[in-house]
This record gives sequence, C-alpha cells and structure tokens, in this order.
Amino acid sequence: MKIPIVTYLAEYIGFFVAFFANMTLIHLILTRTRSNFGSYKYLMLWFAAFSLWYSIIDILTQPAMHSYLNSYIVFCASWFKYDPVLAPIIITSYCTSYGLTLVLLAIHFVYRYIAMIHPNQIHYFKYPKALIWPFLFIVVAVFWWCNVYFLLGSNATFNSYLNETIYENYQERIERLSYIGPLYFIIGSKGQIQLQWKSCLGMINVYCIAITTLVTIMSLGFAIYKKMQSVNDMVAEKTRALQKQLFHALVLQTIVPIIFMYTPTTVLFICPIIGVELGMIANMTSICLALYPALDPLVVMYFIRDYRTHLLKKLNLKRNVSSTTRITSITKNETEII
Repeated sequence: MKIPIVTYLAEYIGFFVAFFANMTLIHLILTRTRSNFGSYKYLMLWFAAFSLWYSIIDILTQPAMHSYLNSYIVFCASWFKYDPVLAPIIITSYCTSYGLTLVLLAIHFVYRYIAMIHPNQIHYFKYPKALIWPFLFIVVAVFWWCNVYFLLGSNATFNSYLNETIYENYQERIERLSYIGPLYFIIGSKGQIQLQWKSCLGMINVYCIAITTLVTIMSLGFAIYKKMQSVNDMVAEKTRALQKQLFHALVLQTIVPIIFMYTPTTVLFICPIIGVELGMIANMTSICLALYPALDPLVVMYFIRDYRTHLLKKLNLKRNVSSTTRITSITKNETEII
C-alpha cells in the first residue's frame, strides 16, 4: 500500500508524544492538583484519558484518507486492514473518537463558562448532577458509532465508484479494505444527479454535531473572554496575572482544535460537495488529527503553573520554584474560573 511516508511518520510521532504527554498529565492531575480545583480536576482527567485513548485508536487504525470526485473515504491502513471483523470496528471507532473529542471540548468550555460567569450553577458539575455529562457523552458515542457504521460504511455502489482510483493511487482493491465515508451523489451518463441518501443523511448528522460543538466553543469562549476583561479592571495584580495565564490557555485551547481538527475536516467534508478532488492530499487531514492529541496536554501542562513548575523542577530547568509557586498561588474563588 502506497501511503505517503509523512502520514505514517506523523501518526507515529503523534502517538508517542500523545502517549507520554497524556500519561504525564494524568500523573500530574492525580498528584499535583490542588484540592480547591474541585470538579475541574475530574474534567481534566477525563479529557486526558480520552486523548490517550484517541492516540491509541489512531495508531491502531493508521487512517489513510482519499478524496475522489464527489466522495471521500477514511480507511484502515494498519496491520488490521484486511481483517474482516476487526478492521470495520477499528475504523468506525476511530471516526467516533474524533466526534467525541469535539463533544469533550464543548463540555470543557461549558464548565469554564459556568465557573466563570454563573458560579452558582456549578452544581451541574458536582455529583449527582454531574452524571448528565457522561450520560450525554455515551449517548453521542452510540449515536455517532451507529451513524458511521450503518450510513457511511462500504457498499457495492461505493466500491464500484472507488475501485479504479484506489488501485491507481494505493495499489489496493477497495473490496479488501474497510473504509468509512460519504458518496454524496453520482452524475449519470446523461448528466443527471443521483443523490446517495444514506451518505447524505449520515453526513448531515455529522455536520450537526460538529457545528453544535464549534458554536458552543466559540460563543462560550467569547463570553469568557469578555468576562475576563471586565474582571481585570477590578482585581489585584496577582489575580490579574492569573487571569492573563488563563486567557492565554483559553486562546490556545480554542485555536489548536480549530487548526488541527475543525479546519482540515471541514475542507475534507466540503470539497467533494463542490466537486474539488483532493486525491491523496486528503491525507493531510489524518496528519492533523494525529497531532492534535499530542498538542493539547502540552498546552495544559504549560499554562497550569503548578504542573509547569513541577516538571521544570524535575528536569532541573528552573530554580526557586517554591517562591514562584507562592507568588502565583490560586485561591479557592479564583479556581472557579479555570
């Protein structure tokens, strides 16, 4: 199989960095998180654990992507690629994990919004009401998995449509591969458009969840930014410094998924609709998606000062860590805006 070497390289680099970064972050969350972080500790732990899972399912899948005319596919290119049982499960789980990452990001911003602007509603992130978030997560997981498996899976029409281009570019017979993706429509011999309703419905479901999470992140992120600006005019220098740190973390945790998740997948989703054929260039999307779980924990470890100073101390890269930590210690009220 002729997968671009840069794709394999990015996936392996992304996996190893993500694995060790998320394991380190999980250790820091469990051992270095202040007790007054409250429910945010468990939200961070949930996100880090899922990022670890995402990196594992990514390397098990080693997804390759191809865009052809009015379709695109994501197919399993790992050592499981010819397995008739495991390959469909793995590729479907990979696509589902992408969607669940977006959902977790949105939940992350909901917490920040409530803690910052409506702290009296923070009980929605405390037991037992906090169970609503894992329940929502499971519902979306089951829905996304079934949507991908039953509406965006392979079929005879799709196989016939892709057979030539897949063999030409990858030297593989499409019938032997497990893949997921939409075939939006076929243009007949007389120019008539034949909509593929299953694929269209499946992608509408994907668009709805992706757009909902993006709107949630952008709108709540902007509201948090405005609140930080108003608070900065009234607080002491120490609190203002903390707010600045949190704002920088918020900006990066918004920009990173937009660059590495939303933008490449949006291009991949839309190009077949407007007739732009990406071909093997579509593998740039799998590269971006492989790198994202490696970047997010690095952002968290850098901007949460307790984590950063602990790591720098362990690496003997910073002196007088204790004095720095004392200067920027976080009070109970201030942690509500993290």
